[in-house]
Amino acid sequence: MEIKLKILTIDSLSQLQILMEKSNDYLTFEDEAPVKPSAAQDLFKARPDGIEDQDKVVLGVYNVQEQMVGVFDLIKGYPNPKTLTLGLMLLEPNSRGKGIGNKAYNVLEEWVVNQQFYKIRLGVLFGNEKGLGFWIRMGFIETGEVKQRLTKKVLVLEKRISTL
Repeated sequence: MEIKLKILTIDSLSQLQILMEKSNDYLTFEDEAPVKPSAAQDLFKARPDGIEDQDKVVLGVYNVQEQMVGVFDLIKGYPNPKTLTLGLMLLEPNSRGKGIGNKAYNVLEEWVVNQQFYKIRLGVLFGNEKGLGFWIRMGFIETGEVKQRLTKKVLVLEKRISTL
């Protein structure tokens, strides 16, 4: 099974919106509300204060049939210049539990190294045990930081991927 990542642009909004609506189980858990009609557009716009447009990257995850089956939401150089923050990894329900997430993450890690980042940082919502298990299997470790997202807590994980 081959997985490709492609940088998404505003032209991909309708395709991304369909993916997000298919994945409403996780997104409703994360956002504590149903998926909005503007969810794809909101994903493109969402970034921490002080982050420039060129530091926000949304990558589509595509299968061999060129269908978008997932998405990565990334912030380059946050919170420090050599760290990439993964804001969201989302797979459509039919693509879960089949090894696609592992393959997509491995392709992402190659992309991150090629972009000359040495660490990936992400957060896992408390209550997302499958997600936490996945990231630990991928080699991430807990930083000890806990942040807040809406009414939920988020456990921060990191993985050093290069010695640049």
